[in-house]
Amino acid sequence: MLQQFDQIRIRLMGLGGHGIVFAGRLLGMAAAMGGLDSILTITYSPEQRGGWSRADLIIAKEMVDYPLIDEADIFLATTQQAFNLEFKSLRRGGIFIYENTIYKPSITNTSDYVIIPVPATEIAENVTGRRLTMNVVLVGVITAILDPLLKEDHIINAIKKCDKKGW
Repeated sequence: MLQQFDQIRIRLMGLGGHGIVFAGRLLGMAAAMGGLDSILTITYSPEQRGGWSRADLIIAKEMVDYPLIDEADIFLATTQQAFNLEFKSLRRGGIFIYENTIYKPSITNTSDYVIIPVPATEIAENVTGRRLTMNVVLVGVITAILDPLLKEDHIINAIKKCDKKGW
């Protein structure tokens, strides 16, 4: 879908504990393994418990010179709160991915976006027996969208590498 690009700006957002930051790290590491530049910016809500987390990732063919995202090409939200806070940051024509076993967002002008509902929690539970792996299911969706720029092998190697590093 996004094969022709100079930069891809991805915003991932959800509840703390949904593995949003881990997903951003996996995608960034996989991009780097594929010879692309990537930069990850992490933001957390002020709540100590029960707050949101956000991972903004820029993947580029050349060196990224500005680390912040004003407008996302891909926006992934795992909660209604994340959708409410950041859907406005998705550019017109952008790709919106959401975890549809947790919530169902109300979107006006649906023709302005590519909308991909994913039952990631359900898939994770059925495949691994662990709901917590839904973030990796969502990484798989983004990987498929970015193919051939981001390769499945690079994601698998990033998972193996992070497992050895313990993050």
